[in-house]
Parts: sequence; structure tokens; C-alpha cells
Amino acid sequence: MSAESVFDQIRESLNGKPGQPMVLGVCKALAERYKKEVWVFRLTVIVMTLLWTLPALAAYIILGFVLSETEDRTRKFFSGLAVVARESVQKLAESLRNMFQQTNSGGSNGARF
Repeated sequence: MSAESVFDQIRESLNGKPGQPMVLGVCKALAERYKKEVWVFRLTVIVMTLLWTLPALAAYIILGFVLSETEDRTRKFFSGLAVVARESVQKLAESLRNMFQQTNSGGSNGARF
């Protein structure tokens, strides 16, 4: 396998499906705005995230809210994420409640320390 074919495979996988953003659509929006190929921006984001994780993720999220092309998708993503988080916390709380109710009702023989 030549280096050129490996590079082509990486570029194809970073381009994603036509017309569909991979996460929030920030890289696609930037590529259209600056008339560059989208894989260049995606590769840049990946490298930056590997080197500076928190600043890169913060910048990506901020750009998601700031760019008019991605604002709606970003808001929907985070509102959906909030719903999933709330449901997960409710399920965890219910599981813990059930676990402690079983422990308290099953193990008591009247002796106290």
C-alpha cells in the first residue's frame, strides 16, 4: 500500500457523507466559508484535540454556537444531550433508591449498635 493511497483513504473518511456534518458541522461550515476542502479542517480539529483537548473542544463548541450555519444544529444537539443526561440521572437515582430500600428492608433483625 503506497503512502498516496493511505492519504486518499484518510481524506475520504474525513470527508464524510455528502451534505451531512459529522458532529456539529463546524468543519463543513468553515470549509465552505473559506473555500477549502472539509478534510483539512477535520484533520486540524483532530490534531488540535489530541494536543490541546479542552481548548480545542471549547473552541469547537463555541464555533458551533457562533457560526450561523451550525447554530441550530448545535442547540438541538445540546438540548438532546441535556434530555439524555436528565433521564440517566433519574434512572441512576431510581436504581440507588431501590437498592437501598432492599438493603434496609431485608437485613434488619432488630439489633442496633
